[in-house]
Amino acid sequence: MTRRPLALLVPVAVTVSLSAAQVLAQQAPRAPRAAGSDRSAPDRRGGAPVIGCPSLANYRMLMRDGAAAAAAHLADPKADHLGCSALARTEFTGIVDKVTLGGQSYDCAGVRGTTACHWIAPGTIPETPAPAKR
Repeated sequence: MTRRPLALLVPVAVTVSLSAAQVLAQQAPRAPRAAGSDRSAPDRRGGAPVIGCPSLANYRMLMRDGAAAAAAHLADPKADHLGCSALARTEFTGIVDKVTLGGQSYDCAGVRGTTACHWIAPGTIPETPAPAKR
């Protein structure tokens, strides 16, 4: 009789441990932004927002029809943004990686508040890291 409950408990334990691993692997949420700040609005200090994605594949899919179409897609709250967003230029800390794929170059820029870099169009932000704020 003790084997039956144990046999049922093992699949449940495996499922719970896999679910916990998926939760732990997810990116931590960012702190709420100050009231009145809008990521899609142009930044007075750095120009228009930059579209970036943590996944290069998602960035390529989003940008397939051009930057204007990608911006319109990101503006739609019901659309699947593929983890991509329009970020202010001041949120980037500098270029941390580069790749050329299919004859097209891409930069991966560090973003404040996260350990994942975001893929962007090359030359969008300066090569050198942004100076630290005091």
